Amino acid sequence: MGLNRREERGQAIVILAIAMVVLLVAAGMAIDGGVAHLNRRRAQNAADAGALAGARVLSSSICDSATSSATDTAVYAAVWDYARRNGVTDANNFEATYVRFANNVITPFDPPAVVGNGSVPSGATGVAVTTTLTQSTYFMGLVGQNETNTGASATAVTGPPLLMGGLRPFGVSLEVMSALDVGDCFTSDFKNCGNANQGPCYILDDDGNRMSQHRGWLNLNHVWNAGEADEGYPRASGGSGSANDLKTWMEEGWGGTLYADCFWSTGCHWGDFIHAKPGTNSSAIGATPIDELFFIPIFDAVPEYETIPAPKAGAVAQGGNYYYHIVGFTGVIVPSSHDVSQGGGTIRTCIQQVIWGQGQPSPNSGYGGGACASHVMVVTLWE
Repeated sequence: MGLNRREERGQAIVILAIAMVVLLVAAGMAIDGGVAHLNRRRAQNAADAGALAGARVLSSSICDSATSSATDTAVYAAVWDYARRNGVTDANNFEATYVRFANNVITPFDPPAVVGNGSVPSGATGVAVTTTLTQSTYFMGLVGQNETNTGASATAVTGPPLLMGGLRPFGVSLEVMSALDVGDCFTSDFKNCGNANQGPCYILDDDGNRMSQHRGWLNLNHVWNAGEADEGYPRASGGSGSANDLKTWMEEGWGGTLYADCFWSTGCHWGDFIHAKPGTNSSAIGATPIDELFFIPIFDAVPEYETIPAPKAGAVAQGGNYYYHIVGFTGVIVPSSHDVSQGGGTIRTCIQQVIWGQGQPSPNSGYGGGACASHVMVVTLWE
């Protein structure tokens, strides 16, 4: 009997030892698996951020007619910068290539046009990025796997929105756009902007309810992007945005370039900012196009100058110290002349289309092909 009990105790020790090994392996695989999952997310974030940054620079260069070599250098620097911010520590662990539209499909160049090789190929409409993260394992080394490699890829493209009309110098808030649908209408009230006794401007629904505030007109003579610090703020002229300027923009549409950013609430504080220009400006209201599609920007924040992260262009003192943060565009029409009240300081517009910063760009001829002719560009991840 004693011998049998000793044998049973010995068997139990063996079983316990095997169970401990199995538990350790399972725990190790769970830990290493969790790390691998985290790395996949980091690698994807790095690929997404790098592709978007590269496409943003490419888009800017299309519109600014920068040289091919300077554009390529800037695109590479942007991709590497944002990949590095998201965990890619070795430049050998990412690759970026230019892509183009072919029959409305994004396709690589043949042979591949590698970003950083000295030039941008004609027709480039975006950037494809592949990233790799290498991580030493904690427990999987017990079975001979000492490290894991996690890869991810993303493609971002740029171009004018699928539908574009002339851009007008007033905007609508994200709050309003989130509450309304295509076909719904809203009224922009330009009276009493910044007047502490009577209240700021408001955007109203068709029942006359106040939906959100705004800060009046968009001074399109003062548009800038924090990412342009090293480029001398080419779109910031510092003009005051006179009544004549506003009237001309309302009649003819604005001929500049705007880029839509992701949302302020998610930490995107580096997109396009437009100086707010309070005041009724009745002559501009009277120049509103009737029964004609035009586009206005969507803003999600109106930060004061000091709260915008540096680097930034110089403040514009005239007309207030607020700046619209642009996140998209909406196509609208003013159905009839009865929807414009020059004396009342209001414009009623009805939504026809919405294009967010991550919305779909139209297939276009890309770099070297006049893709910026519409003066509004979208940069988005391509899926």
